Amino acid sequence: MEIYKLDRIEENLAVMEDKKGNMFSFSKELLPENSKSGDCFIIEDEKFVFHKKETETRRKKIFSLLSELK
Repeated sequence: MEIYKLDRIEENLAVMEDKKGNMFSFSKELLPENSKSGDCFIIEDEKFVFHKKETETRRKKIFSLLSELK
């Protein structure tokens, strides 16, 4: 299962990153409506589907790293 992270939205394009760091641009219409930077997705039926567990895991890791820096 390939997981993609939403890096940013530029006008009508969603810029996504795969686990190898490769960047891809897709129509933002393929994303769920309230998607935001940092959200993680898998592809199902040619659309991006929000992956809650991976998003939460990554956010916790980032928060932990930021806490260590303080």
